[in-house]
Amino acid sequence: MNRGFVSNRNIAIFFGVLFVALSVIVAVAVGVGHPSVPSDDVAVVDSDINVEGLVDNGHISKTGFDKIFAETAKQQGLNAPPQQSDPQYQSIKDQAMGTALDIAWITGEAKKQGVEVTDTEVQQQLQQSKQQNFKTEAEYQQYLQQQGLTEADVLQRVRLQVISTKIENKLTESAGNVSDSDAQDYYDANKSQFKQPESRDIRIIQNSDAAKVDQAIAALKADPSDANWKKVAATYSTDPTSKDKGGLRPSVVPGSFEQPLDDDIFKAAQGQIVGPITTSTGTYAFQVVTVKPASTQSFDSLKAQILQQLKSTRQQEVFSAFLQDYRDYWSSLTTCADGYTISRCDNFEGNPNPCPDPTLTPQQQQQQVQVQGCPPPVLSSSPAAPGSIRPFVPSSAGAPQRPHPAGGEPATPTVPGGGTIPGGAVPGGAAPSG
Repeated sequence: MNRGFVSNRNIAIFFGVLFVALSVIVAVAVGVGHPSVPSDDVAVVDSDINVEGLVDNGHISKTGFDKIFAETAKQQGLNAPPQQSDPQYQSIKDQAMGTALDIAWITGEAKKQGVEVTDTEVQQQLQQSKQQNFKTEAEYQQYLQQQGLTEADVLQRVRLQVISTKIENKLTESAGNVSDSDAQDYYDANKSQFKQPESRDIRIIQNSDAAKVDQAIAALKADPSDANWKKVAATYSTDPTSKDKGGLRPSVVPGSFEQPLDDDIFKAAQGQIVGPITTSTGTYAFQVVTVKPASTQSFDSLKAQILQQLKSTRQQEVFSAFLQDYRDYWSSLTTCADGYTISRCDNFEGNPNPCPDPTLTPQQQQQQVQVQGCPPPVLSSSPAAPGSIRPFVPSSAGAPQRPHPAGGEPATPTVPGGGTIPGGAVPGGAAPSG
């Protein structure tokens, strides 16, 4: 063996070359940094996405973006796109970037899921939206002019709406059905929510002058008939809700009045004239007309409501999981050019906690907006006007309410086990509708 070849210098060179080779292999395997964005593009989505005039093989062009930027400015009431020195520039640019990504991502998601849309379906949706949003064709054309949209733009956006609806329908079907046993389990776990407290129909006299209440009591004890109650209440009572109804207050539940009046009402025997009773709001006399004992709504009477609620809950859970996966997946494939990055770009280096948090329910997002003052989420209504984008907004916005006793206030929706029903939310950063 040639000793010169195995010198320390040659060994160092050998391992140096080997290290470089391994580094190249690792870099190819896992990727280093983000793909570069060509100078004539605003973003690159690492997917085979093509949208005429905007996306070419995943590349979102500046030319297409500038058109959306101008449309966004016009939709915000500006006569021309703002300059960089304008305070509204960044906000409108971010909205336009969100719209561009919506177009690319929804198109990519359709291809990923094998969702196809025909021209006929697009035309049908357009005609339906026009009929629901505009009285005449002239009104529709005026809308296009105000929004800075062409007919081709509208058809493109309506196509995205149809795609979004088809994907929503697939998610709804994947949630499956709810069985009667699921409903029974829910009822058994939440039976206390379906209890109705004892209630009483009463006739009552109220007056700040105790002497007048005494006169009313004397008149009623002499003649407690309905006809006399009407005369006495109209003469002596100042209670605005009952004085013209013979003093009648139906379906009174515990807690309706101040103490000691409240307790006295639910201790009194039916038909007895009780009073005078003084509280901070005046002096009272009353008579219990009917007593409705406490009860619990039966499972059979609530079954249909519970089944529908649990079905809606399951669908929203599936939908919420999809939204998170949708955002994570497409964000990981999206690299934006310098000056065009928003929170949906994988190379975004700003606030890692978008506000409002897209994983929260719409109600929680609104609370976050009020507390932190960040831009509110866009919750589109259905149907959306032609030309607006409605990315995966479930048709039943908000969380379903649990079945509750008639006349009771609906409580926070819950699922078996006491968990809170999650609400749907649009993907974070979704572009505002037109």
